[in-house]
Amino acid sequence: MKKRFDVKKFAEELILLVATVFMLAPIYYFALGAFKTRKSIIKHPLIITKEMFTLGNFPRAIKAMKYWKAIRNTGSITVISLILIIFCASLAGFAIARVRFRLFELYYSLLVTCMVVPFVACVIPLVVQAVNLGTHNSLLGPILIQVGWNIPFATFLFTGFMRGISRDLEDAAYIDGCSTFGVYSRIFLPLLAPVTASCCIVSGIGIWNDYLVSLSILSVTDYPTLMVGMNGFFSEKGNELGYAFAGILLASIPMIILFLFLQKYFIKGIAAGSVKG
Repeated sequence: MKKRFDVKKFAEELILLVATVFMLAPIYYFALGAFKTRKSIIKHPLIITKEMFTLGNFPRAIKAMKYWKAIRNTGSITVISLILIIFCASLAGFAIARVRFRLFELYYSLLVTCMVVPFVACVIPLVVQAVNLGTHNSLLGPILIQVGWNIPFATFLFTGFMRGISRDLEDAAYIDGCSTFGVYSRIFLPLLAPVTASCCIVSGIGIWNDYLVSLSILSVTDYPTLMVGMNGFFSEKGNELGYAFAGILLASIPMIILFLFLQKYFIKGIAAGSVKG
C-alpha cells in the first residue's frame, strides 16, 4: 500500500529545518571567522579558502583575554556554584516534595515567584550588598550571587522530579529504619542523575556565560573572566572580529564538552521536572 503524503507533517518539518538553519547561521559565521583575518571576515563572511585560513587569532586571543587565568576564575565560579546549587536545591526539593508541611508549600510558591524577577533590577542592590559584606572583588561574591539566583529554578526542577518518584520506595526505606536524611541520601540521591544533569547544563551555561555579575563585582585586572575578557575586543575605535571569534570558540569548548557528556539525561530531567512539578 502506497504511503500517503502528509502535507501538514512536511510543512512542520520544513519550518523546523528553516528555523534550525537560522539558529546555526551565527555559529557557522563565528566558527569560520575564528580562522580568518578581520579583512577576510568582512570581505568573505560565509566562505573560507586555503589562502584565508590562519591560526594566528588564537594565540593573540589567549594573550589578550588572559585566557588561562580567566578560564580558571570562570571555572571556579561555575563549579563551586553548581555544587552549592545542587546540594541546596536537592535538599529543598526533597523537603517540599516529600515532607507534609504547609510552610514548605508557601516557600515553594515564593521560589517560583522569584523566577520571574528580572536580574537587571537586582544588580545595584547586589553590588551594594557585596561591598557591605566584603565580597566585592572576590570570587566569593559572584559565587554567592549565582547560587542565590539559580536556586529557585533548580529547586523547581528537583521538586517536580521527586514528586514523580514512587512513595513505595520511601515507605520501604522508613520500614527498614532509615531516617529522613537517610531516605534522601540512599534512595532519592542515586535517582537524581537526569535532573542533576539538566540543572548542570541550564545553570552551568548561564553562570559560565555571565558578564554582568563579573563586570560589576570583580576587577578586570585581578580576576578576569572569559566573557569580560571577550568584551575587550569590541571598542569605539574598531572591532577585532578574528580575535573575538577565536575567543568565543575557546570559551565555548568546556560547555560543549559538558553538554556532550550530559545530553542523554538533559531532556529526561527537564521533562520530569517541569511537567510533574
